[in-house]
Amino acid sequence: MVPYGDFALSENTRTFLPVLKQAILRRGLPQRLYVDNGANYRSRHLALVCAKLGIALIHARPYRPQGKGKIERWFKTVRAQLLTRLSGEDTASLAALNRRLHAWIEGEYHHAPHRGLGGATPLEQWAQAGESVCFPEPEVDLDDLFLFEAQRKVQKDRTVSLNGVVYEVDAALVGEKVTLRFDPGAAPERPVQVCHQGKLLEQAKPVQTYANCFVKRNRPSWTLDVDGPAPEPAPSGLKLRTLPDAGEEER
Repeated sequence: MVPYGDFALSENTRTFLPVLKQAILRRGLPQRLYVDNGANYRSRHLALVCAKLGIALIHARPYRPQGKGKIERWFKTVRAQLLTRLSGEDTASLAALNRRLHAWIEGEYHHAPHRGLGGATPLEQWAQAGESVCFPEPEVDLDDLFLFEAQRKVQKDRTVSLNGVVYEVDAALVGEKVTLRFDPGAAPERPVQVCHQGKLLEQAKPVQTYANCFVKRNRPSWTLDVDGPAPEPAPSGLKLRTLPDAGEEER
């Protein structure tokens, strides 16, 4: 059974995680996720997502191709049964290629008898284990859980930059390090989450260049909760001995 698959223009965590999310939505939560040793499979974000979902992340042993025999055999089937039959329309775009892949998996591959399953089809074998399949609880927000995170320091003009887009945050965050949570596949104009010290503070929107010229920078709309007593105010540069005594001023 192939839970989900996609062609992509690059091999990295950003292209793998959406495939994993769609696989979970369609076929349920796996107990274990067995992956290669590539950098995209050893990312901190993938490990964090698996930990939140209770999935054991297992990496294949280096220089042991036998451990990846099943997926390599499936790639051979894809090359023989799908890639050789692609038309010009199928390869016109990445979206068209993925539509053809999904149609082949769900319409042909899952319904074909499999010698490794004793002649049963993948769908028939899946149906026998259907009772043990678990899906995420209704209160689990997969879209939020799969968001990427990036650390940024808020500039003096209360802005942060992410993937070439400048976002504006509250003035109370100037000079602070914040965590931006975002969907890398979303449109650039979509807001991103701004977190500080593990707390979600706001949704930051991209800077509107013209309107940004009229924003007053020195008026935060709220204050940060800082642990410990407030710092003492800086002493004045005026010394007491420079002040004239009342009697001396009269003379």
